[in-house]
Amino acid sequence: MPLKDGEWKDPAALVGEVVLLYTALDHQLNLMTIEVIHLAASPMLESVVATLDARQKIEMLKSRADHVRQADWKKALKTQADRLERVAKVRNAVCHTPVVSRKGGGFEFAPTAATKLLISMTVRSKEDYRVDRINLTRLREAIELAKRPYGAVRTF
Repeated sequence: MPLKDGEWKDPAALVGEVVLLYTALDHQLNLMTIEVIHLAASPMLESVVATLDARQKIEMLKSRADHVRQADWKKALKTQADRLERVAKVRNAVCHTPVVSRKGGGFEFAPTAATKLLISMTVRSKEDYRVDRINLTRLREAIELAKRPYGAVRTF
């Protein structure tokens, strides 16, 4: 995959953008986790919370959202947790699968590991099967979803 070719730059740029956006969202998630769980202030608290897996922090956020009395805050926390979960899923998929070009043009992320391939496969019969892959359109949708908490509208 030579990056000198113009057509390969778009997928690489989109992966970089979703990684940077998710890093910012993860920092925001750290601060939200500290506030929602009511952790006492400590000099290294944010660093300790940052070592937790994002899935764990999202689950903590979801479970604590059920205990929030204000309906607006409860809905906002659950919505944010859902968005973070969806962006994280796409981010993890595109970071750990190679980009391949499609026959009809364009690119998609295709799993190479047998377990991931079997998970993404839907088999109806010997001749009728389908493998779900992430294309650049879905990646762009995840980027727009990641930008919503910040109110960003344009791409730099």
